[in-house]
Parts: sequence; structure tokens; C-alpha cells
Amino acid sequence: MANTGSTTKPARSVRESDIASSDPLNLRTFYRPRSIAVVGAHDTRAGLESVTSRALAHANRIGAAFYPVNPTKDEVFGIPSVADLAALPGPIDVVLVLVRDAEAVVNSARDAGLDVGFFLVFANGYSELGTDAGIEREKSLVSAVHRAGARLIGPNTNANAWDPLDELPGRRIGVVSQSGAQGRPLTQVQELGVALSYWAPTGNEADLAAADFIEFLAKDADTAVISAYIEGFTSGKRLREAAVAAIENATPIVLVKVGRSEVGRAMAQSHTGHLVGTDEVWDVFFEQFGIVRVDDFDELVEIGAALARCPLPTSDGVVVCSVSGGSAAHVGDLATVGGLSLPTLGPATQSLLREVIPAELNIANPVDNGGVAVLAGHGARILELCVRDDAIGVMLCPVPAPGGGLTEAVGAALVEFARTAKKPVLPIWNGSSVDHPVYRELWAAGLPVFRNVRNAVGAARALLRHPARDPELREVVRLAQALPDPPGPVQPATLLDESRSTRWLEDRGFEFAAHLTAETIADACAAADEIGYPVVLKGRGPAHKTEHGFVRTGLDSPEAVSSAAADMRSRGAEGFLIAEYVSDGIELLAGISVDPVLGPVVLIGAGGVDAEIYRDVARSVLPLTRSRAEKMLASLRISPLLDGRRGAQPVDRTAVVDALLRIAELAATGEIAELDINPLLARADGVLGLDALVRLTTPTADVPDTRVP
Repeated sequence: MANTGSTTKPARSVRESDIASSDPLNLRTFYRPRSIAVVGAHDTRAGLESVTSRALAHANRIGAAFYPVNPTKDEVFGIPSVADLAALPGPIDVVLVLVRDAEAVVNSARDAGLDVGFFLVFANGYSELGTDAGIEREKSLVSAVHRAGARLIGPNTNANAWDPLDELPGRRIGVVSQSGAQGRPLTQVQELGVALSYWAPTGNEADLAAADFIEFLAKDADTAVISAYIEGFTSGKRLREAAVAAIENATPIVLVKVGRSEVGRAMAQSHTGHLVGTDEVWDVFFEQFGIVRVDDFDELVEIGAALARCPLPTSDGVVVCSVSGGSAAHVGDLATVGGLSLPTLGPATQSLLREVIPAELNIANPVDNGGVAVLAGHGARILELCVRDDAIGVMLCPVPAPGGGLTEAVGAALVEFARTAKKPVLPIWNGSSVDHPVYRELWAAGLPVFRNVRNAVGAARALLRHPARDPELREVVRLAQALPDPPGPVQPATLLDESRSTRWLEDRGFEFAAHLTAETIADACAAADEIGYPVVLKGRGPAHKTEHGFVRTGLDSPEAVSSAAADMRSRGAEGFLIAEYVSDGIELLAGISVDPVLGPVVLIGAGGVDAEIYRDVARSVLPLTRSRAEKMLASLRISPLLDGRRGAQPVDRTAVVDALLRIAELAATGEIAELDINPLLARADGVLGLDALVRLTTPTADVPDTRVP
């Protein structure tokens, strides 16, 4: 296969100028330092001995100077030890700190005028404790490191980044793990012959974080794909920059991100705020930036291997080729459910297949060869014919469980075909045990091998949306680079009532139904006369008016308005809003909420008073492309209603998309902490807002409401 010849990321020689421009954090120096000092170095104490020996072994491999620092030891592993960092010649590229008081070590280096590039801190007892004291201790450590002119990796991390990596052929996977133990399963992919470029265990990420290493790996010429285990990101800005770098450098990212369970929602005034779940927003971000999120390590390993080893698909179609009709049906079914397209093979392809496959077997796609043709030696020919079809970009090939020689025959065909394959071929191992020579032979042939259909389908999706072949991602990059930096933590200062909210939005190009405010019942009746009946009467006060009986619709006379207003006044209404009654159209909800890490989130969904019950919403982080906005609208369960039902006119979808894009523009300003237009009435001739709530992030000049003259 194309695992050692063709690549998904063009190889190039790396010049010093390239390194300087693509590695501003100098992380290559961290991995290949000229000098390493280990403070607290030890050759007998359990735990410290193993970390010290790992650092020493790395120094020996790369020819770096190694300095043990321990005032209680004359030598460590036969190397003379010094009492403190002040005794060392500078500069020191990396200081590995194994003692508990890391800040004292940093300050001693600074006081001695020692030039240090990185402090790698092994000690724990910082923010991972979840205590104020631990958090403050960590902040103080970071400040000390920065005052020393260095960068911090950790604390609460290890020296796994310096573990020796096997010299293996083929394109490489870069590993990022916020847990050393959780990174270990990823590095074991080397046992299957898959090469690794770097391993970045990042610990507490008090300074340098996973996003920094992801960007470093994205720009590395020898890293074809990034596999990561992530517990959380702290900076949406840095993550966005890293994701952009991955797209620009055609380096796909596959990750496990923990946090699927709901751990609470931020307090919100609007439907929009209640409809944004933290983990749902992460899914949206990953989808928009072409990042593949998986849940299990077998997915992470196998999909990462496919992205590293396979050539790019040249078409969007997928073919299933199997020696078993049952397997073909099963894989074809799950592939279709998984969103893959299984086009019918062309007449020319089917004609050639029919020359070797019996007439009673299906060859349209999925292709069932019954096993007879493969046992007769035609297996590689069948595979070649299937992927030669112009409509096919990826092949899924189940490998039968051992028995009757079919496993060996299919394996031999795949190995033979892999030597010249120009399109991705994804074998699916159907045996219950991988302790079989064919399983190893497939990996050795440069193929990724999948232990279940789900993983193979996920790999096919990832290959088809590889950043090198997805034009939508290029548009995301263009817009993302034009975005302003996200604001700091949101501290809402101004909550506008409905009247001021609608006026604020009208000033920014949104259209709302005619509306007036009134303080008295008499003024409410006068406002209704001015607008024209029927009208909607709302009591001013609570954000969710319906729950307080503060909304009456279709009032068609002054008497009806007066009676309704009197009832609302008795319930505590502070005043009234009178609006034009509009009923033709589909009620949508559109708005903005702000995620604490990823920033503004734009929503569109089914609107009305039951929006939170139906939870039919689509979300997007910034930037929002027109294509993404169209997909958001199409993904709603109520989307078919927008096309007209039982003689109703279809709504103006373009107007809804335009409104979403305007909302995204407002979100990018950083002015809005929360925005809710509900309902946003989608009609045949455009969109019309009926109710709104705006919460601003900063104080603003008073926005006048519209009162009865």
C-alpha cells in the first residue's frame, strides 16, 4: 500500500529557517536539548531513580550534556553531582525538577543568572488538587518561570516525552496526552509497526498546553497525523490557532476528549443559554475544524494508523468487498448508517468482476465474491477492480474469522494488493482473537487493521474529510484568521429588556414586528389602537413571560387589551409591551451563548415557548461559514416544515441563513454575553423577530424603548 511511498502530507527537507519560523516555542530544543540538568537526581530512590535514568538515557542517545543536581549525593549513576544549579555552566536547555519545591529551584536559577529554556516539573500538589492553595501555588510557579525567561512543562508530569521511539518505516503519528498513563496505549501502536514522531505528556498545563504541542506537531514535516488524549483545554484562542495550523499543514487530528457527561450548565436568562451544553459545543468545534473525536483507545489507534498509512481518497464513494454475503450486508449497513456513500459500481467494473465472480452473487456494491473466486487466486484482481472504479475512494474489506483457509486467502490478496494500491484499503478483522499470523501480516504490509466495523467506518469518514481534501476547512481557516481575539471572562454588565433588546437589534439590521411600550392600562389600549388589531400584549418584568401569565395573543379589541392588562398588573407586571400580532410562518429560535473556553456559540432551532422541551437545535462556534449555516438549518428535525406543508408556502431559507450570519458577526464583536430571538418567524418573504433578549458584556449607553407618544 502507499504507507511508505505516497503520503497524506508531502515530505520535505527541514532547514534551520523552517525550524525558526514553524517552532516559535522552540519545542524541538525541548525534545533534542543540548544540555539537561536534573534537580533531585537519584540513582537508588524508587521513582526518582527511574525518571533520572530516563533523562540520562535520552541525553546519551542525542549527545546532550547531563548534569545531576543533588546536594546529598556526590555522584549519580557515576556522574559527578553538584549541589545546586548555580554551580552549572549555562545555558541549560531543560531543567527537570524532581524536588517538591519547584519554585525555589526556578528562583535559584534566576538568581544565579542561569539561562534556562524549559523547566520540566515532575512534582504534584498544584491545581490538580482542586484547592485554592494548589491553584495559587501553580500560578506562583508559572510567574517565577516566566520571570526567569523560561517556559514551563507541567507541573505534575513526567519525562515520558524522552522515551525512545522505535525506528520504523512509514509516516509518523505524533502523540499528545494530558495523562502519562493514558498516553502509553497510544505509544504501543509501535508494536504493530506504526511509527511515532513525538510524545507530549503535558501534565497540568500551567504554561505550555496541549494546543502548543498540537501546533508544533501540525507543522512538523514528519508527523502525518496527531493522536491525543485530552481532559480539557484552557484556551479557546490557542486551540483555534492549533486547529488552523493543522488544516494549513494538512495534518489531521484524532482525539479522545473526556467529558461526555453533563456536569452542569451556566446560569442563563434565555432559552439559548439553556440549550448550550459544554460537551455539545466541543463536538461542534471539532466538527467545524475537521478534528475527529473518538471515545475509545482502539478507535484512536486504528483511525490514527489509517490516516498515517493511507493515501488520500480520490472520490467520495466507498465500496465493500467481502467473501461473505452476511459480512457484506453487515458492513454495508453500518457504513450507510455511518454516513458513507456506497455508489453502484459502473457497468464496466461489474462486467470485469463478473468474469471471476459467479453470476448468483451481487457485485453492484457491496461486492460478494462468495470466497470461491478468492480461493481460486483472483482475490487481488477483485480488489483492484473495485477500487479502480472512478466513483470509489475507499474500500472496506472484512477479513473472515479463521477457518477453511479463507482468512489466509483474503490476507494474501490484501497483502499483494497493498503493494500497489493508490486508494485507502481498510481491512476489518472479524476474528475474536488477533493472535493469528494474518493479522500481523496485514499490519506488516502497511495496512491499518480494524477490530470492528465501527472503527473502520470512522476511519473512512476521517479519510474522506482529510484537511487536504476538504475545501470547507479552507474557508474556515480564512475566516478564523480574520476573527478578533476572543474577549476575556464574560462579566455581563447590561441586561436589556425586550423593548430595548429589539431596538438594539433593529439598529443592527434585524426586523421585528411593530411594537410599543406602555406604563398604564390606558396607555396599553392606546398603543394597541395605534398598531392595529389584533395585537399581542406582554407584561414587562420577568425574562420568561409565559411562565408568569404575562403573554396574551390575538387580542382584537380595546376591552380585551384592558382586561388582559389588568390581570397582568395584578400578577405584578411593571408595565406593558404591545406588539403586532403575526402568525404566518415557522417559529424558530436564534441566538448566541458564550462558552467559557470556546467563546461565542451561535444557535438556530425550533422556537416558541417549548423550545427547551423539544431541544431541536443546531450549534456553531466561530467562524460561521455560509455552508455551515445552511447545514445547521438542514439538520433540524423541523427542517422539512420550512419547505412548505399541506399547501403552505416554503419559507425563505436564504433569509434565515443571512440572519444567522448577521448574528455570527455580532458574536465576533465580543459585545454579547447572551442573545435570544425567540420566536424568529421564518416566512416566505423573509424573517421577522417577535421577541428578543440581549445581555451585553459591557456597560452601554441607554437604549431607548418605544413608548406610546
